[in-house]
Amino acid sequence: MTLRAGRPVRVELRISRTPPCPRCAAPFALVARHPHVWYNRAGARVDGLKETALCGSCDGDGPVAGRLLSLLARSAGESGSHLDEAFGGLLLDWLDAVRARMPSEADPGAEEPR
Repeated sequence: MTLRAGRPVRVELRISRTPPCPRCAAPFALVARHPHVWYNRAGARVDGLKETALCGSCDGDGPVAGRLLSLLARSAGESGSHLDEAFGGLLLDWLDAVRARMPSEADPGAEEPR
């Protein structure tokens, strides 16, 4: 899709016919399938794919997610290289933000919806 730190990043997107959000039951705004790396107990690198979903109702408060959702809403039905570039940049920024999230070890219950 675009280059990030000199390496190609392949992201597969689903924007139509997305599954419902388990938190609010609204269809996801998009589902992204992207490369994911982790290390097993032996310390060996494991490469795989991960799906991450963006909900227009539940995720709009995040700064990057909010900008991505806003661009999706504004650009519905439009096309052009300037939109593709802006969307690609925001999408990768959002995926970076999602990857950086860490569960709270001090309060594991804080991760669950109330």
